[in-house]
Amino acid sequence: MKKLILFMAFMLSVVNASGAKLVEGSLDCIKGEKFIAVSLDCSKLVYKKNRPFQDFLDKAPRMDNWEEESLKYFFEKFNEETFKYHFSSVPVTSKNKGKFEMVITPLEINGGGGIKAHAYIFNKETNEKVATIEFKTDGDDNDEITLRDPMKEAGEDLGSLFKKFLKKK
Repeated sequence: MKKLILFMAFMLSVVNASGAKLVEGSLDCIKGEKFIAVSLDCSKLVYKKNRPFQDFLDKAPRMDNWEEESLKYFFEKFNEETFKYHFSSVPVTSKNKGKFEMVITPLEINGGGGIKAHAYIFNKETNEKVATIEFKTDGDDNDEITLRDPMKEAGEDLGSLFKKFLKKK
């Protein structure tokens, strides 16, 4: 019985291992690439389905550059997942940008700080969207770096999803 319970717990952890799901397009474009530039677009973000995001920001003191600081956590976790495949996420300001850009677009933040978001992959030369990824993350509501925890989780989840495509090389 104990083995059955452990097996079931393991299976649940495997099923929930990646919260990121490719919903449109393909990530085959990343094959042979070394970098993907990443930006964060919070312009569509709402709080609790219908309140302005500013209401969430007003709940606690925030750093002026929380978006940039949040992305640092994304880069760290994403790159931990993909480094073995010689693929890295970098800021859009980096000189090593690659042919594609990922725009992380949080759409809703709940009362606890978790987000629902999309990540869009664009070909920078044609400005064509080549993929859409959906994901959800947990978070907290009083962090000075507003999206620190959601970006950590997003980095892990998106990095894990990218890793699946990189393994297929």
